[in-house]
Amino acid sequence: MTSEETTKRRSKDSVFVNLFSDKSYVFRLYKDLHPEDKDAKLEDVEIRTLESAFVNSLCNDLGFTVRNKLIMLVEAQSDWTWNIPLRMLFYVSETIRRYIDSLGLDEHDAAPLKLPPAEFYVVYSGPQKVPEKLSLKNICFNGLGSLELEVNVLNVVDGTIYGEYIGYCKVFDAQRKTYGRSVRCIQETIRICIEKGYLADYLTAHKNEVITMIERLFDEETQRERHDRAVEKRSWEKGRAEGLAEGHAEGLAEGRLTTLKENAANMRANGIDDETIAKFLSVDVVDVKIWLDSEEN
Repeated sequence: MTSEETTKRRSKDSVFVNLFSDKSYVFRLYKDLHPEDKDAKLEDVEIRTLESAFVNSLCNDLGFTVRNKLIMLVEAQSDWTWNIPLRMLFYVSETIRRYIDSLGLDEHDAAPLKLPPAEFYVVYSGPQKVPEKLSLKNICFNGLGSLELEVNVLNVVDGTIYGEYIGYCKVFDAQRKTYGRSVRCIQETIRICIEKGYLADYLTAHKNEVITMIERLFDEETQRERHDRAVEKRSWEKGRAEGLAEGHAEGLAEGRLTTLKENAANMRANGIDDETIAKFLSVDVVDVKIWLDSEEN
């Protein structure tokens, strides 16, 4: 993945994470996914997103329960990877573990634990043609074994909140190509999205916050690129120095061998036997014979 692709992904996903840190938007997401559930209320929503302050710790974009009946794990994804089901397996395992702990339950109890059934969705905003569902068994295990997990792929711009988010991502991509990493890119993205009705309420209410958030990510990416270039330069300079040193050492070794051969030839020409030559030059007598006999032939 290039640094520009990383910038796009982080910038768009930061809006996704910020958007769905608000329960009202999570509730709208749930209603878009389950319009048949007429009884669900805002207070039924409990966000269970995995968050961590540590770089390599497990975290995801969004997880939540509604009336303890469903676990929804929605992963914002703009750069496609077939490993989404595997990642979802990690997310749901940790989410259920924390869910059990929060209720004071123990998986070692004799009675079966009643857990909310899980559903998995990936929101994909990129250009690649992707299937409607992803199967862990098919992708990672060649269709074999008992372990299965299916992920529903959401990638259409429509009136749902996830469809509006996809529309926002596409507008962002277009503006970034025109204006690069600039405030103008962010401002135009917000303006166009509000006109088109993509996350209009959110972007209107959080305009300054979104601008600041993406500006910071742009700055972080610029700093990261500078750091990577500096590391690359130091690595190149170190490799060049090591190469020169190695070449110098090889040159010295080759020059010494030439000198040994010349001295051995002169000594034999003066009637000195090969054993004495070898002792004098501190080399093996076999080497002396190979050097001199090959030259004579």
